[in-house]
Amino acid sequence: MTIYRRNRLFFHRLVILISLTLTLVQTVGAQTGDNESGKSISRTYRGISLGMSPDAVKDLLSQDSWFNYRGEADVSLLERPRGSLIDAGGSLFISRGLFQFEEEALSAIMLELNPETIDWFTVYTTLEERYGTPVDLNPSKAWWEDGSTRLALERPLTVKYLDLGVFEAAQAAESDRIAWREQAREEFLDEF
Repeated sequence: MTIYRRNRLFFHRLVILISLTLTLVQTVGAQTGDNESGKSISRTYRGISLGMSPDAVKDLLSQDSWFNYRGEADVSLLERPRGSLIDAGGSLFISRGLFQFEEEALSAIMLELNPETIDWFTVYTTLEERYGTPVDLNPSKAWWEDGSTRLALERPLTVKYLDLGVFEAAQAAESDRIAWREQAREEFLDEF
């Protein structure tokens, strides 16, 4: 084999190896939920993780001094039949915590922060340092995504953790409900 053929064969193998490595890195990044900055978004706040059951969240809230969880009276049903909500008061930095469930799994954590003890810019700076440049930034909100989770900072001062799979399914279901309502409305009006 000539030197040219050996170098060419070596070069082709090197290109294939580099291509496979890049594909593997992209696949692993997508599976771990890394965002553009290479960091995955946290799905947990003070031990409460997206996907947890209502009972597990209630147990953690009742033990956490940052929340004033009073028990079952704080649990309410949403308009959706498979949705429920835990509404807990907060203390010091948190004014209120809302924990939304879909089909008995925590799908959203919403923390209304106390503007007397913490400000929007400080929270934004902390999130930007941790997760990089937001996916979207406008005067009313900033958010970071990693494929499975969205972390949003909204004005006046609310932090939201959203399970994107559940969120997108809920949006599709809402579109279906709107279409059904419109069809039902037309059918109702045709009866006159």
